[in-house]
Amino acid sequence: MIPSSIPTPAKRTTFSSKQHSHPAPTWPGFLALLPSNLCNPLRPLRGQSAFTLVELLAVVGIMGLLAAVAVPALKGLAGSGGRKQALSQLMGALEIARSTALNTGTNAAVIFPDNTFASGEAYKYRSMAVVAWNPTNSSTPATMVGSWIVLPQGIALFPNSISALPQATNVSVRILTTSSTANYRAICFQPDGGLDESQSTFPTNGIAYFEGTVDATGKTNPTSKMTNFETVRLARYTGRTRPTLAPAP
Repeated sequence: MIPSSIPTPAKRTTFSSKQHSHPAPTWPGFLALLPSNLCNPLRPLRGQSAFTLVELLAVVGIMGLLAAVAVPALKGLAGSGGRKQALSQLMGALEIARSTALNTGTNAAVIFPDNTFASGEAYKYRSMAVVAWNPTNSSTPATMVGSWIVLPQGIALFPNSISALPQATNVSVRILTTSSTANYRAICFQPDGGLDESQSTFPTNGIAYFEGTVDATGKTNPTSKMTNFETVRLARYTGRTRPTLAPAP
């Protein structure tokens, strides 16, 4: 059955439910529900304020205090890491020389350039090399086993511990692309792995290094940390190394 009249639709201003009647949302009304700062980005948030000059100065002061405390601590960690790396390098070089003597049945040595080294300032008191050395055959120069071993930046060998070593004579070494023959302070091993008995002196005090620098004449830098010493001593008959943490060599 067709109704005689069509009902009039409800107005858009309201909509009804079974329990409540709500006004229809409009665009201006929706904007009114939003925070005022979203409607106007240029308007600052209510209750928010900037830092004062006193607060900024306090923050800068705290950051400066933290930097003053942290920087020396980081430098100390870097120096400690360099000394540990130098210890590993020194003990590794001595063990390679000892193993070379045992495996080849000849003498071997670890040489240390001092202030008499004429082929490069960067090698003095900062490097070492393993050489196969025959003290009874002066006509045949000793030759390098591997390459130069350079200590970490800021770590140097203590001059007094190097000058107390015997000399390995007629040692041929490679400097960049050239070779030169000279005498070097060295720790020498004999074929059984012990320290070379033909030498008149033995490194009884070991090899010491420290956190600092040594100039071309063999003098330590006055600003060096002379208390941060590490010493490696060797057993005379076995050639084994013994690292010792000591205040002075």
